This record gives sequence, C-alpha cells and structure tokens, in this order.
Amino acid sequence: MFSINLPDPRSPYSALIPLLWDRTVYLWDIRVEKAAVREIKGPKICGDGLDISGDKCLTASFFTENALQLWDLGSGKLIENIPYRDNANEAEYLYSCRFVDSQRVYAGGTGTMDAKVINRKTGEVEGAVFDAKPIHSVDYSNGTIVAGGTSCYVHVADFNSQHGD
Repeated sequence: MFSINLPDPRSPYSALIPLLWDRTVYLWDIRVEKAAVREIKGPKICGDGLDISGDKCLTASFFTENALQLWDLGSGKLIENIPYRDNANEAEYLYSCRFVDSQRVYAGGTGTMDAKVINRKTGEVEGAVFDAKPIHSVDYSNGTIVAGGTSCYVHVADFNSQHGD
C-alpha cells in the first residue's frame, strides 16, 4: 500500500481509500462492514498520489502520459486527463498530487524533475518548482506550495492572492 486518504468529514463519502499496485483505487465506506463499495480502475500509484475534494478524486500515476487524472467518486469514472508535460518528448511519471482549489491542481514526479500548479480550465502552468532529482511529495496550504524528493531539499514557494478560486 502506497497511500491512504480519509476524505473531509463534510464529504458525502465516509471512506478510506487505500492505493495498491494492482492499478485500483478502492473506496471503502467505514460505516459498513463489507468489501469496497466502489473501485477506480487504472491509476498506477507509486507514492502519495491521491487527493480528494468533495466528490472528486485526483490521482498521480507512474505513467509516461496521462499520469494526472481527475475521477468522479460517485461513479468511479474518469472525468479528465490533466496534461502535465510541456514537451511531447518528456515522460510524466508522477508520485504526488494535491488539489489547490476547484480549478487548480499541484503535482510532481520524476519525469520532468519538477512540481507544477496547473489550471485545469486553461491548461496553463501557474507555478512550479524545479529540482535535479525526482520530486516525491507535494502539498499546498494557505497560499504556500511545498515539494520534496530525493535531493533532500524542501522547496517552499508562495502561490497566493493573485490566484483566486
């Protein structure tokens, strides 16, 4: 198991979501004692590559392309592939992702040795941190993005007021 996530208590889902190497995200409802209530087939999670916001699930997969994906928790269906790479010759290979707000996501990995805030609506990269080695973990909180990886540096950057929801 690479990652587990407990949704916001205000979410309509009361579930633990463990990620395994079988390319499946399992949605467990902790209010009932039975098997997973839903499965999302496809993501190849190799790190902390899952975040939940409301009824949406964001995954970061170890794929060459289409590694950053948005899913509907209610149906388990793919909503969209979020383009990550700037150059068709680059691979994505993502390890970690987070929601910034309803239109922006933040992800990082090993393919491009960076972490990017991407606007889902426009496809634009609105913020980025770069490293010489893979980025294994990203987070966002109150206008600050952070990223860290195998270079042993923690990158901290302001991503604030100019970007509203």
